[in-house]
Amino acid sequence: MYIEKLKYFIDLYDCRNFTETARKNYISQATISQYISSLEKEFDTVFFDRSKNPIRPTESGKIFYDHAQLLLRQYEETQEAICRSQSQQIPKITLAYTSLSDIKLLLPLISFLKNQPQVFSVELEKVDCKDIENYLLKGLADMALSFSEEFMNEDISKMIVKSGTYRALVPKGHDLFKYDSIDVENLYKYPLLMLSEEKMGKPYQTMRERSLEDGFYPNIARTVDDFEEGFFYILTEQLIGFAIDEYALDNLKGIIKSIPINSSQHTYELVLAYKDDTENEALAQFIRQLSTYIL
Repeated sequence: MYIEKLKYFIDLYDCRNFTETARKNYISQATISQYISSLEKEFDTVFFDRSKNPIRPTESGKIFYDHAQLLLRQYEETQEAICRSQSQQIPKITLAYTSLSDIKLLLPLISFLKNQPQVFSVELEKVDCKDIENYLLKGLADMALSFSEEFMNEDISKMIVKSGTYRALVPKGHDLFKYDSIDVENLYKYPLLMLSEEKMGKPYQTMRERSLEDGFYPNIARTVDDFEEGFFYILTEQLIGFAIDEYALDNLKGIIKSIPINSSQHTYELVLAYKDDTENEALAQFIRQLSTYIL
């Protein structure tokens, strides 16, 4: 299998259009089609339903997409490792993360590290919540930043970066917009918006379990695959969303309100996770400096 085939497959999966994929990679549409057909022949399956417009991935295509991303990333990591071994580069730490808002919480840490004697190059890699533990275990990232419940493997250690509570995101015009805090009894009377289980992974089920601990069954009226996309539906469909207490609404102030939830079970721990058996000395030094900062 050519590595290029994986890249073309991933690009086609993302944009669902042969012409656009060909244009992006500066090759002909016929070549893209030949590569995809060759992959399908190699695995004796069909990855895309071409009778739809735009084309749609089959179940086999969805499975192959997840594995293709991992394979391509592993190949790229191998290339980078070989390059590093052949030159005197600044040690690099690859940090996987799930949300840009979480990265903002790390900026004071990055400022702290710049003043330390050991210099590191930190590369970021955005990953879905459901994939981040596996990403770390497969060695595709040195560390991972996400919610604590994402990392349940006993070979993974976690350092708490921030803990707190979730708040309700309430749109202007909603019955609850006038309140400065909300009781869970009032909250669960209304339709809610959540990130999809496919994107969230374990925290989705945790949210449902904690709602039951509150004594209520959540009325999830809509799910979305992107957190920022959710604001559109919060406003247009008058739904209630959720965000951590540190999330800054910025230019949404006045039209969406972040309201504390009284006596709720919905708490979070944002952690930096890493494998216990790491042999990366740069990572070990990085962790020691993190410990100094966090503690």
